[in-house]
Amino acid sequence: MLNHMLLLFIIVVALFSYSNIPKEIFPPSKLDSVTVSGFYSGASSKLLDKIAVSKIEQDISNLSQVAKVTSIIKNGSFFVVAELKKGYEAGAVVDEIKDIITNIKSDLPSDMDEPIVKVNELVFPLVNISIYGYDDKQKLLAIANELKDDLMQFEQLSEVSIRGDSDLELLITLDDRKIAAYELDIDALIGAISSISTIFPAGAIKEYGTHYYLTMASGTLDAKELGETILRVGQKQIQLQDIATVEAVLSDPDTISRFNGQQNITISLSKGKDGDSIELVKQVKELLNRYEQKYESLHFDTFADTSVWIKNRLNTVVSNIAFGLILLFAALFYFINYRIAIVVAIGIPTSFAIGLIGAYYFGFSLNMLTLLGALIALGMLVDEAIVVAENIYRYIEEGKSKTQAAIIGALEMYPAVLTATATTIFAFLPILLMSGEVGKFIQVLPIMIVILLLSSFVEAFFFLPLHSKQILQVSQNKKNVETIWQVSKQIYGKILDFILTRRWSSLFVMLSVIIGATLLLVKVMKFEFMVPFDATQVYISGSVGSGKTLAQTEEEVKKLEDAILKNIEFGDDIASLTSIIGLKLDGQNEASMEEFYFQLFLNLHERAPTNFFEKFITPILSPAYDSSNMIRHKSSFEIKNEVERILSSFVKNGDFAELSIFVPQAGVVKNDIEIAFSGDENSVAEAIEKVKLALEQIGGVGGIQDDLSYDNVELKLKPNRYAQMLGVDERYLLNALKPFYLKAEYAKIFSDSGVLQIRLQGVQKDSFEYLSKLNIQLPNSTQRVQLKDLVTVEKIPTQTNVFKENTTQINSVTAVLDRTKTSSEVYKELIPTLNALDGVKFEIKGEQRENQRVQKELLQAFVIAMLLIFVALIWMFESVVKSLIVLSIIPLSVLGILVGHLIMGLNISMPTLIGIVGLAGVIVNDGIIMMDFIKKAKTLKEIKQYALLRLRPILITSLTTFLGLSTLIFFASGQALILQPMAVTLGFGILWATVLNLYFVPLVYSLVYFRTKNPLFR
Repeated sequence: MLNHMLLLFIIVVALFSYSNIPKEIFPPSKLDSVTVSGFYSGASSKLLDKIAVSKIEQDISNLSQVAKVTSIIKNGSFFVVAELKKGYEAGAVVDEIKDIITNIKSDLPSDMDEPIVKVNELVFPLVNISIYGYDDKQKLLAIANELKDDLMQFEQLSEVSIRGDSDLELLITLDDRKIAAYELDIDALIGAISSISTIFPAGAIKEYGTHYYLTMASGTLDAKELGETILRVGQKQIQLQDIATVEAVLSDPDTISRFNGQQNITISLSKGKDGDSIELVKQVKELLNRYEQKYESLHFDTFADTSVWIKNRLNTVVSNIAFGLILLFAALFYFINYRIAIVVAIGIPTSFAIGLIGAYYFGFSLNMLTLLGALIALGMLVDEAIVVAENIYRYIEEGKSKTQAAIIGALEMYPAVLTATATTIFAFLPILLMSGEVGKFIQVLPIMIVILLLSSFVEAFFFLPLHSKQILQVSQNKKNVETIWQVSKQIYGKILDFILTRRWSSLFVMLSVIIGATLLLVKVMKFEFMVPFDATQVYISGSVGSGKTLAQTEEEVKKLEDAILKNIEFGDDIASLTSIIGLKLDGQNEASMEEFYFQLFLNLHERAPTNFFEKFITPILSPAYDSSNMIRHKSSFEIKNEVERILSSFVKNGDFAELSIFVPQAGVVKNDIEIAFSGDENSVAEAIEKVKLALEQIGGVGGIQDDLSYDNVELKLKPNRYAQMLGVDERYLLNALKPFYLKAEYAKIFSDSGVLQIRLQGVQKDSFEYLSKLNIQLPNSTQRVQLKDLVTVEKIPTQTNVFKENTTQINSVTAVLDRTKTSSEVYKELIPTLNALDGVKFEIKGEQRENQRVQKELLQAFVIAMLLIFVALIWMFESVVKSLIVLSIIPLSVLGILVGHLIMGLNISMPTLIGIVGLAGVIVNDGIIMMDFIKKAKTLKEIKQYALLRLRPILITSLTTFLGLSTLIFFASGQALILQPMAVTLGFGILWATVLNLYFVPLVYSLVYFRTKNPLFR
């Protein structure tokens, strides 16, 4: 009764966990970090580096918790990221970095705001909303902000940002010639304009019963009325409109959003770590329906809806799991007693329920990797149950009572099952040693498998004996399958006879064939980081070249949009085209902001079913199947190739400084190819050109670009001796120029929506030619002198963006692979060029760096796993030799892995290596089962007899494990393709290891323990 109540409790808690656990496509891969951001309008990237960033970087780098400091410095702003070492949380470090900023504030310019320090919060893109239908941008923005306010009421939304947002402001454009004509003192004029409006209180009168609060009227919002304002400047009185134009305008936006070739307003929604994406988007769409009823002439379309992707991907994996369970049940029902099959089958949902509770308790989400981990573990979950249930059934057949059989059968198998479970866990746990973003991305996989294996072990010895007692009974009917097992034993026995009577020659042939075939396949196999998978977007990102405004960039992007809209049919394959001017995304979906950057999103429909499983099985077994959007027939890579063909003329003509077209993947690696250079600026520039030229000669490489740009010029103004004689120094010049060129805020006015800024600029602000003709009023005088007569001007080319890593400035070359070549092959051709570079240091980053790190760390994990497994085997067998015999299966099983990849047309990849580490713990389980019996043998004949007793459990456990993996091996699609190589590694590795455990283990055992030649079996 207690067992049943506990089982009911587990199911209830599992249902509660499922309803609350967050649901995403992928787990997060970003490391804990703290960011420092600062703004100083008008400052060049080089100046910002000198006056602020260098000091901030140095002090943060000295913190023991910080692993790496990276900086991006742009004209007018900077962004510093402090990545933390493993084991440190950002919340514990942020206060120390805040103290650093406080301490260095005195070294920063007095008119610069204190840099902002915050923890880099984990966010997941949710959905984008496109609002269009009005030509009046101000009205659209008002409605967008209204919608934003309503969206912010959803607690689980972490970010709601409006692309193309800008605030209404009053812009006063000063005419320096009119100011000179009126002989106005510029400082007095600016003071008068700044005094037009104030938002500060004047005090309070607190009479008995009533309190009066004194405030000013805060100017006027009417541009005409403001222009008519009378200013007293010195002894003169003028109207503001006499020397300036006044306009109520929208401020310059950071980005411009476009939808299907037309300007729109886009609202991007993201959620935090908590929250159900599917439920959140459902609530958002209900809100949008209300807005469409409220604003009938407006459209509120959604795109890049991750809830659809998540629901469909999770449905696919859940249906894979369900079908795997059906295959397992069918195999168990057919190959063993159906009552044993029922006992074993009951335990699987129990294991999954415990696994779901564990995932929720440890703070993981329900995503592709957690579910694929469950799918990978599916076949392993029944291994312990089969062995225990069969042993209990054997004792029932021998005549023992059901209670006695349950107790004795379970206890007898406890050491072997404990060891088998421990070896599997020992194999997967070291994978947690992987570091970096890849380690964080993949960590949920071994944890999920370990949780499920532990839950399976608990179920096998706590619940299964009870179920066996209630369900198992001796069957009097002999099934046809018994004939199959008899034939199997006869065939196995004859082959084993043959091997054991020719032991040395058999061993030589086996090792020669296995080692030779393995080495041959290793030579022809390629290595890639991850298997590319079909996605629901194609990215087109790039730059029109620094020095362009948002409006100019938009005009160039229209050309790309027109080419795509005219040459690609939007229908079953493509849903919409979205453009964001002012930003571009990399492979990790991290945004870089500049006026000359752009990002186009080709939003695709969901892929139509492509294989038997997706067409006929998934619709039946999915819990919430919806095929309404599954109408796309082309893969995202085919569409990407089509876009490349259409836009090829832009690339050939060099119309864009950068243009990359790629299909976004898991976001673990920023760029396929990335090489960072540091050193002398001229040497770095030369090296970058050489490397780009070399990459162009390598097939399969495209989207080659660099981040080195000297299109901006810093003008250093130095007062000459004439200026010094007139009392004009640098400070005086700075104050004289700022009102005309900085476009800074000089006053504020209250409005219904908040506070409006009053900004100043000169009528010729963006004319370089006019700068030298600008008349500068002399100190304490009404006389004016042209700027060119007062200063010498030094023109210094400056980088648009400065990139730094650990205080060292770097510039990078990046490229995209078209998957006909791996990064390893590209670098093999590129290394001679890199080694020939003089005067620069280079660092290989991107996919290749992750390849090297993953291979190194997984090798370490494999060694640790082998040692842990070896210790477990010694505990089990109390023999080093027996343990080594079982372990010898692991390296020999690599042949099965390579053959599996060859059959499935896959390259070796990072998931393959993870699978090899995990496989080490799985395949020794059958070795343990075999060794546990044959170690009792006294003769070669007895070895055969004991080996025959283990034939059925070994074949069944191997078969069930392979069947559990079969859907992922043969029918993987979408993001599930990432782990297909791991499933192939485990599945084909287990099949080949089964052969080795049945033949190689008895053979080697006989050679070690029975050295004298025995007569043939009789």
